[in-house]
Amino acid sequence: MYLDLDHHSGEPIYRQIIEQIKYKVASAQLNGQDQLPSIRALARQLKINPRTVVKAYDELRHAGLVVMKQGQGVFVTTKREAVRADVRRKAIADLARRLLAEASRMGANTDEILAIVEHEAQKMESEE
Repeated sequence: MYLDLDHHSGEPIYRQIIEQIKYKVASAQLNGQDQLPSIRALARQLKINPRTVVKAYDELRHAGLVVMKQGQGVFVTTKREAVRADVRRKAIADLARRLLAEASRMGANTDEILAIVEHEAQKMESEE
């Protein structure tokens, strides 16, 4: 699994891992029951501390996106194990606030942001 970290972005590395894995799941690059790299393997690949990977995987587990199976590894959840609606809404609202704050910082207005989100959603749907 390829993840691209930006050590100069100001966003914590564990958050970058979380967001990239979430994107891969949302865009069907990762599917239910796909196994993620082990903590040590991903830490070695990204040249980061294994505790950073543990933190990312723990947050993904808490959000209901992955399950950790003792002695087997970390797996993407299936649709039947999907995130509860209230947890999903809270996570989406958090992402929306972060997107709006960052886009606003860049000088984008609400109409521009919504147009871009709509365009990206259409692209994702056509890829499915």
